[in-house]
Formats: sequence, C-alpha cells, structure tokens
Amino acid sequence: MVTVKEFKGRHDHKDYIKRGIRTENLFIDEAIKLGYEVKVASDSQNMSDHIDLILMKGDETFTVDIKARRTGTDKSKGFDDLWTVVEFKNTMGNAGWLYGKCDYFVFEQEDEYVFANSEELRELCHEVVDLTDKVKYFREANYKVWGRSYQNKKDLISRIEMSKVLQLKSTFNWKKSLDFSTRICDNSILTTIKDNNMSVIKGNAHWASITSPNTTFDSDGVWTIDVGNLDEKNKKIAQADGISVKNKNDDRGDFVTIKRKVRRKDGNLNKAPEVVDAQKRAMIGTLIGNGSEVNVLYSTYEWEFGGKSGVSADLRAIQVTNLVPYNTDADAEEAFGVVEDGFVSKEADEEVSFAS
Repeated sequence: MVTVKEFKGRHDHKDYIKRGIRTENLFIDEAIKLGYEVKVASDSQNMSDHIDLILMKGDETFTVDIKARRTGTDKSKGFDDLWTVVEFKNTMGNAGWLYGKCDYFVFEQEDEYVFANSEELRELCHEVVDLTDKVKYFREANYKVWGRSYQNKKDLISRIEMSKVLQLKSTFNWKKSLDFSTRICDNSILTTIKDNNMSVIKGNAHWASITSPNTTFDSDGVWTIDVGNLDEKNKKIAQADGISVKNKNDDRGDFVTIKRKVRRKDGNLNKAPEVVDAQKRAMIGTLIGNGSEVNVLYSTYEWEFGGKSGVSADLRAIQVTNLVPYNTDADAEEAFGVVEDGFVSKEADEEVSFAS
C-alpha cells in the first residue's frame, strides 16, 4: 500500500521543475543548430498561454510548450518514455496545459523531441481518457484521471501512451544531437548530469580559489568560486535548485557562490574539483582570473544548523571556455596611481646605500 507521504516523495514537483529548465536549455541549443531563431516567451505567455518558446526560420514561425522527461509510476525505475502525463485541470481547477495556446507540445524522449500538434493532442485525449473515472492513486491513472485533492488541489491529470501521440497526423520529431552528459565534461569528471541533484551553470569566474583552497574562514581550506554575470537562463537554473542568487552591485552582477570543503564532516578528505579547458583537457595548476568564462558543475544538498535550514551547492568540476589570465606579477608601478598631496617617504629623495 502506498501512503500519501511516500506517494508525494515519488513525484517531487521541484525535481520536475529542475528537469524542465534543463530540457528547455538543451532544446534551445538544438533549435539554434537547426537554424532557428529562438525567442523566450514572456511571463504572461508562459503562465497563461502555456508557451515556452517561439521558433522562427524564414517564413516559418511556431510556438512550443516543452515537456521534460518524467519518471513513471515507480520512480526507482527511472524515466518512462512509453507513457506521458497530460493535465486537464491545474491545481487551481482552471484549464490545464492541455488547453494552452501553443502550436505544438514537445515531449522530450531519451534520444529525440516529439512534436505533437496541440489541437490533435486535445482531440486524442478527449477520445481516449475517461474524465468521469477518477482514481485514488497516480499509478492507476492510465486513461483515467487523478488529482491531489488530499493536498487541497483541484488538478486533473491522466496518463496516455506515447505510441498514440506518435500516430497523430502532424506529429514529427527532432533527433538529439548530443546527450547532456557529454556537453560539458567527459565521464571521468561527471557521474552523470541526468542525476536530478546535479546542474551546470554558465557565467564568469570571480574570486576563484581552486588551485589553492581558501583558508580565510576554514583552516582546512575551501575550494570556492563565484559564478557571476548570470543571464536569465542560468539564474533560473540556480533558483530552481534552491541556490541563492546575489547581487552586490559590483563586477560580478548576478552571481552564485559554489564551494567544496577540503575536509568532510566525517574527517575524510574530499576530492578536489576537476578543471578542464574547452577541449575537456585537464588544467593542472592554472589560475583562473576574474572574468574567465566558465561552465560549472555542482550538486545540491540540504542543510540544517542553529535552527536554520537551506540548500547549498557542492562544487564538482569547472570547464574554462575562455581564460582571463590571473595577474600575479602586478608591481607597484602598474597597480597604483599617484596620490597628490599624499605621504612622501624621505627615502624617495635619498640614495639608498648598502652597508658592507
């Protein structure tokens, strides 16, 4: 028997939001490679009309609502590409995403994106789903409807087979050119980015202490980097992971701080974050200067301390795509300007003698 608590744990909406943002970012990459100009929909289009992106190429323009891969009724078995979820009503009891104004719903699969014409999909769902047969558990929602009334929500959700979506007249697909886990680093660095607790964000490096850990506040040392000048896409990735995005009105702009302690709580030592260049070759001993363009891989973990709790990011790996050299040789002539009416040393006008 599945309890409400277990059931909620297996269908964590926060994890699905994180996957959704990653899926959108990868889909944009694929669209650009295929020659499309991509425009992100406005907040109102996204919320009210269920439109994520607007794609344009020549005389062709269409809108899409992207659906990330989902786990099945048993989350421990991973993603289920044989079935997909459709929403007839949202949590407020209003029309669900099935009634959105997009031209196509795009369903992510393991190696492709499936485009389903929105009108054809609506007609299909009304033909095959019994809206009068409401079931108690999500696992029973095949061609029936289920909702989270136990959470005082008014949604109506069903599951239909992807094979039926593929048979629709206007359905077409895009093959994925690269798997996400190969885009940033190789397998020696990543366990897998498909893990829901791992993300990659892109920005500019600031105050990176990677070659030598920072010991200012921790005697054992902390590897740390501020990933700054984040665009909207990468801010959304961090925020979906529960990571605080800060802005101190300095060169970093919108930034996140990602760290890894040298020593774990159990006393054992952590592995240092790996650093690679744009060709995924190891960078050993290279200092990362402020402004360097980087992709940063991190995992998330929850913490509690002193009555407070939150989510932090654990630094896993860094890819430097454009290195700004770290200046360790700046001398006084280069570093400082002249301060008029300031202190002048007596030695400035005297010859320095070296006693034998």
